[in-house]
Amino acid sequence: MRPGDILKNMDTGEERFRVTGLLAEGRSYLIAEGEDLHLDDLPVILKAIAYPDDASAEVVRQRREALRLEVQALTVPSVLLPEPIDFFHVASDVGVSDPREPVLVLEIHRGKTLRQEMTRSPQGLHPTRALQIVREVAQALGELHEAGYAFRDLNPDHVVIGVDDIIHLVGTGNIARIEQRPLAAKLGVSERYSAPEIRDEISGKFIRPEADIYSLGALLVFLLTGVDPAPRVEAPIPPDAYDRLLAMPEGYRLLVTRCMQPLAKRRFRQVAALLPYLDPGHLPTPESRGFSKLDLPTPITPDGEYDAQNRALRSRLSAGPLISVPTERPAAAAPEPAPQAPEAKRDLPAPVQRPWWQSCLPWAGGAALLTVVGGAAVVWGLVM
Repeated sequence: MRPGDILKNMDTGEERFRVTGLLAEGRSYLIAEGEDLHLDDLPVILKAIAYPDDASAEVVRQRREALRLEVQALTVPSVLLPEPIDFFHVASDVGVSDPREPVLVLEIHRGKTLRQEMTRSPQGLHPTRALQIVREVAQALGELHEAGYAFRDLNPDHVVIGVDDIIHLVGTGNIARIEQRPLAAKLGVSERYSAPEIRDEISGKFIRPEADIYSLGALLVFLLTGVDPAPRVEAPIPPDAYDRLLAMPEGYRLLVTRCMQPLAKRRFRQVAALLPYLDPGHLPTPESRGFSKLDLPTPITPDGEYDAQNRALRSRLSAGPLISVPTERPAAAAPEPAPQAPEAKRDLPAPVQRPWWQSCLPWAGGAALLTVVGGAAVVWGLVM
């Protein structure tokens, strides 16, 4: 797509959209601004696929299928998602048998990304404003989840603050179906803002709402502190962000900690369970259900040294998919207890030596008693 090109629909022959300028050229897509010639030159966004020079027929097929999937996801009713205006095919110059190249036309959202907006607040937004943004984004994610999709790659560059502070989501090319194997064109995600279990996972089993909830927690860290999270599994909070979070009310730290748990099963399972806490008047406390015994992960110092209390030092968790891994070396076996010396025999007093005739006394006494009793019995018998 070059400025001045008018895109021709292969199916209808219609020439409706004109390219006015290239906005971005990414790894997978070309994003251009255009005009809708049928609607008084209304500005629009034109999205086409970018291919590597050596793209095989399978790569072309998968990337085209990914763009079709994005169109389907954008039909989910949500005020934050861009509205698809058209989806048509133009003649392709890619050397494959199918010459039909898809182009997606979207409504344009002018404004600043959250990253651009944060240049005015490098120490972080007011907590109330940060919570408001995360709440609006969370509601849109909940709508996607109900329709069977996960956003996967929520980061400050994919959230736009438009006119009148209206929030929009962009970067929708990473949306994937829940618990389904993602297309090869959708494997890349932002490590700092994506859940550990989906960073290098290709089966799709871990593409679930919990992955997007991790991203909401990471986004909240950025908005509250102005610092990007770290890509580490159990130490995702950098030192500067950690210090700023400690200075805030406890409820914000609890929200971040719960959302960014390294194990998905310890996060919120659904956005609906998170929404009540995204309110400055109803922040969680340690007594709130699911928030007891939660501690903000201790960061790793800038020089790379581990704090003595840092759980990341003791962690045996790997990033993506998050599973237990063996230690680097087997733990040394506990030493067997040393054999103890046998207990020394105590000195006992020597047995008392008695005369031999003393041992006969019990027998003699018994015999005398029997003699007396026997005699008495005879006398009694005679009397009777």
